[in-house]
Amino acid sequence: MNYNQVTYEMKSDRSGSSPSFDYKKETKKSNIEKKADIDIDEIDYDKLVTEDDEPVDNLFSERQQHLFVDSIYASWKRKKPFLATSNVGIYERIPKTPLVPDALLSLDIIPPKNIFEKRNRCYMIGVIGKPPELVIEVVSNTVGGEKTTKKQKYANMGILYYVIYDPDQFVFKRKLHSYKLHGQSYKHMTSNNSSCWLEEIGLGLVIKKGIYDLFEANWLRWYDEKGNVLKTGQELAALAKKETALEKSRADSEKKRAESEKKRAESEKKRAKFEKAKVEKEKARAEKERARAESEKKRADIAEQELKRLRKILSDQLK
Repeated sequence: MNYNQVTYEMKSDRSGSSPSFDYKKETKKSNIEKKADIDIDEIDYDKLVTEDDEPVDNLFSERQQHLFVDSIYASWKRKKPFLATSNVGIYERIPKTPLVPDALLSLDIIPPKNIFEKRNRCYMIGVIGKPPELVIEVVSNTVGGEKTTKKQKYANMGILYYVIYDPDQFVFKRKLHSYKLHGQSYKHMTSNNSSCWLEEIGLGLVIKKGIYDLFEANWLRWYDEKGNVLKTGQELAALAKKETALEKSRADSEKKRAESEKKRAESEKKRAKFEKAKVEKEKARAEKERARAESEKKRADIAEQELKRLRKILSDQLK
């Protein structure tokens, strides 16, 4: 983002408790401006102008700033606290004139409870006690000083990583540049034109083409150690909706399968009942046939006995 070096105020509000941190030893405290004759507690923060409401951003920069913060809070599963902001001023240890990066990330700190107190309205290094680990600048013209004055001032503040994204290549031939602080100056660390890995943070940045807030563009996105891009709240909601739809589809399919199985079982039950009735009918017919046969046999036995009796009578007469 390209602003004149004036003072600005934090627009977002994230609550928390009093600052808590344990910044790594390699952070170069010597890079933070120090004055022995000035006590941090004696600084009158109420006299600092922290906003003027004058900056104007283009559509891409405004959404890119929001994307940085949106996705990291929605998807980064870091156990320790962190602060991610966009378009918030950073004051050096002895506050003079702030810089306003498009995004910053500070690890292991808890934002103060009262963000409306003057000393808590911007990122005051002297109040928080440490510089952020990362600042990101998105270039939107040729006069922002991203690769010159801002770069040196961020180094003087002791900020470990400095990333510049120049999507329209206003000041660089390559779109993405990343730097790491060594001593009192930055050394270039970008290995390619589309991504960089920030080891001490545990995240990387990569240029990905996609749609965000209805705009299709090449966005600078966070990614984790597995190479997964951190999803925004909208993307997580869409994914959850899709998973819900798939689950519903599976449930509907299972319901249909169960209903089909039930119908098949009922059909099989009816067929078995029919077969049973058929068997019982056949059994009754066979029983009836057996009874008829027995009756016929008895009749035949009676007839045979009568025939024998008549033959005996006839025989007795002939004698």
